[in-house]
Amino acid sequence: MALKHAIMTHLMRGLPRNAYVIVQFFASDYERLWKASPTQIYAELNRMAEAGLVKVVESATPTRRSQGDYVLTDAGREELDRWLLHTEPDHGVRDDSLLKLIAIGALDDEQAQILIGHERTWYRRRVLAIEKRLEEWPADHDGRVWRGRRAVFELWLAEAKHTLTWLDQLEAYLADPSIPLAEGFGG
Repeated sequence: MALKHAIMTHLMRGLPRNAYVIVQFFASDYERLWKASPTQIYAELNRMAEAGLVKVVESATPTRRSQGDYVLTDAGREELDRWLLHTEPDHGVRDDSLLKLIAIGALDDEQAQILIGHERTWYRRRVLAIEKRLEEWPADHDGRVWRGRRAVFELWLAEAKHTLTWLDQLEAYLADPSIPLAEGFGG
């Protein structure tokens, strides 16, 4: 997936968005899907405009930071459809926290508990943030696009809760060497 496709998924509803709003969107909703700095997003928007995938329209709410709002062009919508329907997704994972957990055996018991504690704290915050987001879900966000987005937030919540349970199991598994390898997470 290219950054342009991630930006297109934000613009697909047809609502004009300025670059600042797009940057804020990536800072919140896409935190677990796609990381991009503001500099990367601004540069990609410029490339997309040059390629005719987006166009800049006059902003309904101009600000001194905004040079206009971005909308998908017909060519941009065609590229989004091509990507959605005809490109095999990359299921590869690049996750620092998982890499640290794989290497947890290199730590002593106290250090391992510290690492697990950091992960537990992060996932508890994530659960609270997603629950708050779902509780505040606007009633008018009920169309097909919004239903899909809400379903992803529900998935993220289930994953975060499951990871908290898994971290508890990991801690017990590491603390008790009498637990057979095959039974560590069997229940």
